[in-house]
Amino acid sequence: MTFQEELAARLTGTVVVVGVGNPLRGDDAAGSLLARSLREGDGVHVIDAEEAPESFVGEIARATPDAVAFVDAVDLSRPPGDVALLEIGDVAPYAPSTHRAPLSLVMDVVRSRTGADVFLIAIQPSGAGFGAAPSPTVTKTVGLLAGLLSEVLRTPRAAAAVPATQPTESLG
Repeated sequence: MTFQEELAARLTGTVVVVGVGNPLRGDDAAGSLLARSLREGDGVHVIDAEEAPESFVGEIARATPDAVAFVDAVDLSRPPGDVALLEIGDVAPYAPSTHRAPLSLVMDVVRSRTGADVFLIAIQPSGAGFGAAPSPTVTKTVGLLAGLLSEVLRTPRAAAAVPATQPTESLG
């Protein structure tokens, strides 16, 4: 299954996309940048949680989502710009983070409160120095991922899969 097909299969019904990251720390801003580039639409809610996703649990729950995709920069020990889908149990080993509450805990609370399919779209950062701009590689990945998510979210989400229109290899 391609990355796009997996996203299409998981992002069904009412969807909340939560961008996470500190906009002042280079590539750590990836999730926040992605959220800013997506548009809300029918059945799609977008939240730019920056570095405090725990502050948005109530807003996420009020959307009564079927799926919640968090997006964050995570050191996957891969080349910069690589993307991976991580389950809640897979997120904890990637600590420490720049967030106040561990993202795995926030994701677990969201899943408990909503019953939604909750997962993380992780983007491998190049650097997260304070005051640095996002790297060109991660900026390109964010743009490609935003386009891919827009395509998947624009398609009727009752479908189990969407034919690939963009090679997923270009995401990494």
